[in-house]
Amino acid sequence: MTKISQSLPSEGLIIVGVDANQNESSLKKAYDTEEVANFILSVLYCIDRDLPMTNFNPAAFKYQPEWIPNNYCLKHNVIATSNQAFVFDGVNISIKEDEKFHIFSSYKYPVDYFQKIARQGGLEPLAHFEDENHRMVIHVLS
Repeated sequence: MTKISQSLPSEGLIIVGVDANQNESSLKKAYDTEEVANFILSVLYCIDRDLPMTNFNPAAFKYQPEWIPNNYCLKHNVIATSNQAFVFDGVNISIKEDEKFHIFSSYKYPVDYFQKIARQGGLEPLAHFEDENHRMVIHVLS
């Protein structure tokens, strides 16, 4: 936020859309789908295709979202569905069944927390607008 704040003209505004959904059941409903699973698992196929891999099986994983409320974080994990041994760039690697790997995170900042980090970064919250379920927020900052 500091770099954004420093590059903003003195009279400039920035509009930021934020997913602020803190409801675990609706997050599961939105993210624990076949479409999202296919998207996340496609990363493993790219790894197999683009990196120096031998005997890596990208089909031997399943997707598992994990909500971490204290960090406002939805972790996108993959879980190994079987043991597997492969070589990555000349290094032997073994994965055990049920081993979990964190692929990336989706942060779901509530309004007050987002405004706090905006202020810490040198931005001033001017207004915010929420959808009727309070899950999506548009922030106006200067």
